Amino acid sequence: MKPIIFALTLLLPLVWTEPIFAETSPRQHRQDLTCQNSILLAQNPALTLGEAADLVSEWLTAKSRIFAPPFDRRTLEQFTTGVLYRDTLKAIDFLIENDAYYEYGVQKVETVERFAASGNKATIEVRVTEDTTFYQNGQVKDSDFNTKRVRYKLEYWDGIWKIADFQVVD
Repeated sequence: MKPIIFALTLLLPLVWTEPIFAETSPRQHRQDLTCQNSILLAQNPALTLGEAADLVSEWLTAKSRIFAPPFDRRTLEQFTTGVLYRDTLKAIDFLIENDAYYEYGVQKVETVERFAASGNKATIEVRVTEDTTFYQNGQVKDSDFNTKRVRYKLEYWDGIWKIADFQVVD
């Protein structure tokens, strides 16, 4: 009978410990754990604060292609998932049906206020400055320039991090 090996392993994206009982040699057990951890890392890669802030900055830049002709749905799909993706598709349809679009001036992440990541989800709260102008039938209908605190919910989806939702906090 092979010796029973007790190992305590930390599952990186789940942040808890789980006892593992195995009837394998110590060498085989290490190889199995390495393989399992590699699979977990591939499914749930770590996201740094800098990468999350870059994603938000890239999203801000992409909005000018998404919310104005030709209303780039491929770019939308590249940056969003979940609720934000579905809601933005509806917004694009509304803009097209109402001969409307947005123009953007300054768009900038001013500061990162908070960041947390666990597994395939992350949240980043940032101060964002945006200069937006809403046009309908070729006429300016609304214009805004302000700095807001926005909380973005991110998810790892289809092999990349995407924005799943956001909320203006103040």
